[in-house]
Parts: sequence; structure tokens; C-alpha cells
Amino acid sequence: MLSVMWTLVVLAVVGAVAGCGARLLADRWISRNSSAGALVRRGVPELAAAIGWVLVGGATSSVVQLVSGLVFVWWCVAISTVDASVRRLPNSFTLAGYAVVLAVSACSGALWTAVIGSALLAGIHLVLHLISPGSLGAGDVKLALPLGAITGLGGAQIWLLSAFLASVITLAVSVLLPRRSQIPHGPSMCVAALLALSNW
Repeated sequence: MLSVMWTLVVLAVVGAVAGCGARLLADRWISRNSSAGALVRRGVPELAAAIGWVLVGGATSSVVQLVSGLVFVWWCVAISTVDASVRRLPNSFTLAGYAVVLAVSACSGALWTAVIGSALLAGIHLVLHLISPGSLGAGDVKLALPLGAITGLGGAQIWLLSAFLASVITLAVSVLLPRRSQIPHGPSMCVAALLALSNW
């Protein structure tokens, strides 16, 4: 029991350091690609990564699940940080993430499952983007590719739960923060996927 606690403490500390790296990566991308002049709020990515890594450490039962879960949390924190700061989802994050998911899926013999999951989720987001481009951007459609693939690997229930929770979270945030005219959907998509996968 004591060793488990120490493992979670180590994951929290290292996760916070990884979150700092995610923040620096987001800051670098924003400074190069956005004229908004936004800076990422210190402490938020670090806290998010630390909490995520502890949750992954407590929920996984194998080294493969642990490593892939930690990487996924870090990627979600990095991409959500950019979206929350400037309402943009970089292709270098979304499409690179999708390529990695497809490569891993191909190695595990589950490529078509990942492709179907990504196509369905991206298709839904594409329709919503065409109906209301102001509320759902093209970046959200691209983000749906890796998230749809990952949750699709977990099965139909995980995929459906993730798709449903993303809308609920964005709606809840818009109610809690009514003064913000535009709520980024990317962080909600990432949180929803992580919550859904925790039931895998």
C-alpha cells in the first residue's frame, strides 16, 4: 500500500514537470503562430497533467497501458492549452497525434477499428462545423480523428460516452461562464475521451 502511494506521488511530481513542458510547448506554438499575444496561465497545465497522471497510474494494470495513458494525457494537456488560450487546434498536434494512433493501432491489429471510430466522430463534427462554423471549428473536426480512433479502440460504449460527454462538458462550461462568447470545444473533447477511457 505504501509503495502504491509513493508511486502516485512520483507520478504527480513528474506529471507536473511534464505539464510544464506542455505549457512551454504551447507557449512556443502560440508565439510563433498567433498574433493574439496570449500567454498560457502558469500552473493550470501543470496541475492538469499531475492529476491526469495520478488517475492513469491508479487505473492502469499494465506497463503498456500506463505509458500510453501518460502520453495521451500529456498530449491532451498540450493541445487543450493551446485551444483554451487562442481557440486554435494546431495541425501539428492533431494530425501528428492521429498518425501515431493509427500506427499503434496497425501494430496491434486494430487499424480498421480505429479508422471507423475516427471517421464516425470526425464525420459528426464535420456536419456540425458546416451547420455552425462559429461554434465548432475545423480544428475540432481534425481533433475528432485521433480521439475517435482512440475511443473507438475501447469499444462502442466508450466511443458513445466520449462523444456525449464532450457536448455536456462544453454546455456546462458555457453555463458557468456566460460572459465568454466563445467556449473552446477541444478541451471538452479531450476531457470526455479521458473520462470515457477510464471506464475501459
